[in-house]
Amino acid sequence: MQSLIEIGLVTLAVIIFLKFAGTCKKFTLSASVKKWIYGLTAVALIALNVLGQGAEPPMWVIGLGFLMVCLFTLALMSETQAKA
Repeated sequence: MQSLIEIGLVTLAVIIFLKFAGTCKKFTLSASVKKWIYGLTAVALIALNVLGQGAEPPMWVIGLGFLMVCLFTLALMSETQAKA
C-alpha cells in the first residue's frame, strides 16, 4: 500500500512541475537575478546531496530539493529582461 502512495505522490509532483514549467514562460527576470538563482540552486543541491546521503534521506531534504528544482525551472524558463 505504501508503494502505491509513493507512486501517487511522484505522479502528483510531476504534474505540478509540468504545470509550473508552463507558467514560468510568462515571467520575465533580469540576467543578474537569473545568475543568482543558478548559483543558489547549484550550491543548495550540492548541500542537499551531501545531507541526503544514506539509505533513506529525510523527507525535508526531498522537499527542499524539489523546491530548488522548481526555482531553477523558473530561472531557466522565464524570459530575460531587456536592458533599458
